[in-house]
Amino acid sequence: MPKVSVCVPTYNNVKEVKRLLLSVREQSYTDFEVVITDDSDNNEIEELVREFSDNRIHYTHNSENLGHIYNWNAAIEKAQGEYIKIMFSDDWFTYPESLAEFVEMLDGCPDAGLAFSNSLQVSEKTSYKRKVSEAFIPRLKEDWRHIFMGNEIGAPSDTIYRRNGIMFDEKSNWASDVELYLHLLQANPRFVHTDKPLVSIGLHEEQYTHSFSERDERIFQDYLFMYRKYCLWENKGCREFFLREYIIRFGKGAKTAKACHIKASAYWIARFSYLCRELLPCYIRAAGRKLGS
Repeated sequence: MPKVSVCVPTYNNVKEVKRLLLSVREQSYTDFEVVITDDSDNNEIEELVREFSDNRIHYTHNSENLGHIYNWNAAIEKAQGEYIKIMFSDDWFTYPESLAEFVEMLDGCPDAGLAFSNSLQVSEKTSYKRKVSEAFIPRLKEDWRHIFMGNEIGAPSDTIYRRNGIMFDEKSNWASDVELYLHLLQANPRFVHTDKPLVSIGLHEEQYTHSFSERDERIFQDYLFMYRKYCLWENKGCREFFLREYIIRFGKGAKTAKACHIKASAYWIARFSYLCRELLPCYIRAAGRKLGS
């Protein structure tokens, strides 16, 4: 049984998969398998895998298109390793030592279930280092539920975790990564982090999250689902965050707030604050235009 399963869901992007597999081949750590589950409507990735001729790569062309989260889970389900290392096919290992350092984080902290790194965010025009804020790590150590208020862990490719049966919740959608981290940290709140950007994240306009508008109802439903699943109203910060950023901003009413264990007084105060913040600048601009006319 390999130590690490590098799980790679793919779909019609042979160029990016090749970049990822080349970075895998360069890794100094070698006790791994690569599990590819392919939703493509052609055989290009299958042919690429044959070219690599590496018996550590296990390829499956799905008999039907599973879709994003289902394909992600298909790869995890086939994993045999002690550690799960998700690698979305747009991403790649930054250094030859990246996988070794991921493994060392979990090996060096047997009580931890999850480890994650910073990353490089790379597009055709630019690249920059994404790193967590100084306040995030102690806040997450204090209470694992704080990940709900801002995903500074990053993309799933930034993580490695012990195989424990946890996968993406297929009821989730927009924030499936946050839901995964909530599940992992609920099961074991101990984690390890490194500032090194061990993974490079490929950015492009066709990414899944770009298919959502700013106030897409699916985003609200996703956060409502997590809020209820993990009883996040029990955490004051999560409760206030959900009220401010989702119930109020998405135009949900006092009835929704009440169903989410939020007092009517808290709802109306938050709504008044939101209206002042959103509408007052408009009134000021309108008044300025009127005075100037």
